[in-house]
Amino acid sequence: MKKLLIKGAWGLLRTFLFPVLVYAIILLVTVMMDRSGYATPGAFDRIIRSSVLSTIIAYAIALPLSGARWDFAPGIIIILSGIIGSNLAIDLNAGPLTLLFITAGIAVVLSLLEGVLYLAIRVPTIIVSLGVVMVYEALSGVVYGGSGTQLYMHPELTVFARSPWIYMVLAVIMVLFYFLLGRTKFGFDTRSLAANPRLAVNMGVKEKKNIMITYLTVGVLLGVAAVINASTVLVSPANNLSSTSLMFSSMGPVLVGLYLARFSNIPLGIFAGALGMNALSYGMVILGIDSSMQTVNLGVFIVAFMGYTSNQEKIRAFFKRFGARTEA
Repeated sequence: MKKLLIKGAWGLLRTFLFPVLVYAIILLVTVMMDRSGYATPGAFDRIIRSSVLSTIIAYAIALPLSGARWDFAPGIIIILSGIIGSNLAIDLNAGPLTLLFITAGIAVVLSLLEGVLYLAIRVPTIIVSLGVVMVYEALSGVVYGGSGTQLYMHPELTVFARSPWIYMVLAVIMVLFYFLLGRTKFGFDTRSLAANPRLAVNMGVKEKKNIMITYLTVGVLLGVAAVINASTVLVSPANNLSSTSLMFSSMGPVLVGLYLARFSNIPLGIFAGALGMNALSYGMVILGIDSSMQTVNLGVFIVAFMGYTSNQEKIRAFFKRFGARTEA
């Protein structure tokens, strides 16, 4: 028991070492450049709060990805369900809980429609999701006259984007996501389908059922993300695949998090990845780096991180041989 506790603690330490190191390095740079604001309680709150939304979206991306399915639709589902759900809640004078259920329900319907379309035509999910994105983006410009939503103008409906509720929502989602992937037949079936679909089906895995449960779960996650997103920013209709930026903004936490997950588990790994990436993003804001260069720097960082983690054994072997030659 004691060994298990020590192993678990060591795994948690290694998982969250990444965001701690990122924050420490950026803090050192800001101090050296005489930039203030990165070590304040407001900075901590902003980093952690923005990490909540990134983490939930990352879960919605990682779930189908764990079944070897790429999906570009999360961004537009967040936007479209946020617009419809928020406006319905405002028109009905509903409370925040009703808003959450309405928005999540709409997101589930939108996600399930994508799943049904994929099963019906059986082309790669990348192609299906791009088609769905274009259709849903067109719808976002039609519903409610293309006015979008300004949910943040109704503070009584934005409680799930404020402390402590936003952290309670994340905690519940993390626990449920952990049990769904690691402790249920669905999770094991998903991983077996990703490893060898034909063998998994021959062994009795019901692929269609697994796919529909995946889209159902993704819909719930995106509905929660839609409420948090609409509670903090102006949600405008999307066009020309602009909604994919929401999805790509959470790809960093997914890629980094899936590596960190080997030290603990996927939910914690992705959360640690989101904390690190948001600490880096906010640090660049404090340093006055413009948005285009922020995107470039984030891209370079992700490529460098993935390049190192994918080839770390080769890199270690190279330095070992280099050290041996130097000593000789």
